[in-house]
Amino acid sequence: MALNRIWNNQGMKTILVDTNIILWTFSGGPDFREVIADIAPHYELMIPTCIMLELKKLNTKESLAALEICKNIDQKNIGEGYADDMLIAAAKEGHLIATNDKDILKQLKILKLNALKIREKNKMMFTEGEIS
Repeated sequence: MALNRIWNNQGMKTILVDTNIILWTFSGGPDFREVIADIAPHYELMIPTCIMLELKKLNTKESLAALEICKNIDQKNIGEGYADDMLIAAAKEGHLIATNDKDILKQLKILKLNALKIREKNKMMFTEGEIS
């Protein structure tokens, strides 16, 4: 698998996952880990620590189940504060963001940064311009 990974100056490219993508798995969508691995095999999946905190705060059956899954995925501290702002800042540093949040997607488009988003309820797609 390591041979298939794309490396840049900071190391392997990462995908940081937003809460709505994680919870997608628990609202009738497919397992987000499998979908991301299929569409972006050259990236490492990571869960921002601010997203883990967000899942804890939600304290729903779905978010608690999501936390259990996410405990087995590498986490990355991208800062403290409003998770949406942290994800946008991380995108500016070269991370790919997986989100279905319209405000985040709009900001990333303005910045000409790419993202992964849900399409047709059970698929993901790169926003315009990204090479998989």
